[in-house]
Amino acid sequence: MLITHEEILDRFLENLSWATEIDLATAWATSNEGLRALQRHASSLEIRAVVGLWGNLTEPFALKMLADVGQLRTADARRRFHPKVFVFRSPGRSVAWVGSANFTGGGFGMNEEALFETSDTESVQAWFDDLWGDCDLVDDGAIDDYAKSRRSNPPVPQSRPPAALNVTPLQMLQGVRDWGSYVAALEQCDEWWGDHPGSWSVLGDHCSWRETVEVLHDVVSQQDWGRLGEGDRRRLLGLTYGKDESWALLGRMRESSLNTVFRANQEKIQDTVLAVIDANSDAFPQLAFKAYETLWKIPGVGAGIATRLLTLARPDRFVSLNAASRDGLAEVFDMAPSTLAQPQNYSRLLTAVYSQQWCSEPTPRNGRERAFASMRTALLDCFVYDEQFSS
Repeated sequence: MLITHEEILDRFLENLSWATEIDLATAWATSNEGLRALQRHASSLEIRAVVGLWGNLTEPFALKMLADVGQLRTADARRRFHPKVFVFRSPGRSVAWVGSANFTGGGFGMNEEALFETSDTESVQAWFDDLWGDCDLVDDGAIDDYAKSRRSNPPVPQSRPPAALNVTPLQMLQGVRDWGSYVAALEQCDEWWGDHPGSWSVLGDHCSWRETVEVLHDVVSQQDWGRLGEGDRRRLLGLTYGKDESWALLGRMRESSLNTVFRANQEKIQDTVLAVIDANSDAFPQLAFKAYETLWKIPGVGAGIATRLLTLARPDRFVSLNAASRDGLAEVFDMAPSTLAQPQNYSRLLTAVYSQQWCSEPTPRNGRERAFASMRTALLDCFVYDEQFSS
C-alpha cells in the first residue's frame, strides 16, 4: 500500500504499537514526532538506526536521542547516503517502508512525501543487515566530533524561487481570522522570507522558525540541564556557536544569559520551565501567567529569557517577547510596546492571543497542520520579527 505524507506519522505510530523491533535508514535525521515516539516506546522496542551525515544536514541532538534509545551507526560524511527505509518487526509479523521520507520534521509531516509499505520484507531486511555491517557504531565522542564539524560548516538554507509578494508579514497576520487563514498566512510568510535577502525561512528544514522550535523543544525538555553541552546551552539561548548563527529566531540573548540560566538559578528556572511541558491544556492560561511571573522575578532573567524558554517548552501556548518582536506584537494586539514586558501586560497579551479563533480551534487531523498547531503561538514570531535586532 502507498502511504502519503498526510498518513506517515499516524501509520508510524500504529506500527510502533505492535512492533518489538525497528530498523531505520535515513539520509538525514532531525527532531520530529516519530523520534519522540521512539523515546516513548524505547523500553519495549529494539532500535537500530543508520543515519547519513552528508551535507551536515543531520541534527546532532537527533543523533544523541537515537543513541540514547537504541543502537546508532552513521554513514561516512563523504558518502552521498540517500535511502529512506524502515522495517518494523514482531514475532510472526514484519512490515517494510521504502520511499522518500527522511526521519525529519519535514519528512514526517511538513513535506509532500510518499512511502510504499509491504509485508514482503525479506530483501529489504537483507539490504539493511548488509548496510548495518558496513557502517560504524557511534558513541558520544563521535557525535560531539560531528557537532564540532557542523558548527564550522553549518547547512545552507535551500534556495527557492522568488514569490514577489506585495504584503508584509505583519499585514498577513492582521488578515488572519480562523485556522484556515492562519495556515495560509504561514505559508505565505514562508514565501516572503524565501524572497528576502536574509537567510531565514518559516517552515524549512534549516535556519527556520520550525527547526528552531522542533530542535530546541527537545533540548529544553531534558530533565537535567546540567548535562547539556556548551553547544546546546548556547543554542537554547539563541547565541552564536562557531559559524552557526541559525538559532537566533525567537530572540538572541546576551552572553551573560549563560550565567543567569545555568549557574545559581538553574534549578529554579529548569523546574519552572519543565512544569509547563506536560501540563494539561485546561491548566492554561493561569499556569502560563504564573510561570512567566516566576521567571521574570529571578534576577537577570526578564522578559526575553523567560518567554524564549517558555515558548520552546510549550510552543502551542507561549509567545516570545523581545526587542525584535515587541513592536509587532503590540501593534497586532493593540498594546503599548513599552509596557509589554511587565507580567500583567504579558498576561494580557497571552489572553488576547488565546482569544483568537485560529488559536482556540481544535487540533486538525491533517498531519502537516497538526505540526503547525503544535507550535501555533510560537510561530507568531515569524510575522512580527524585526530583523534590525537580529545582530
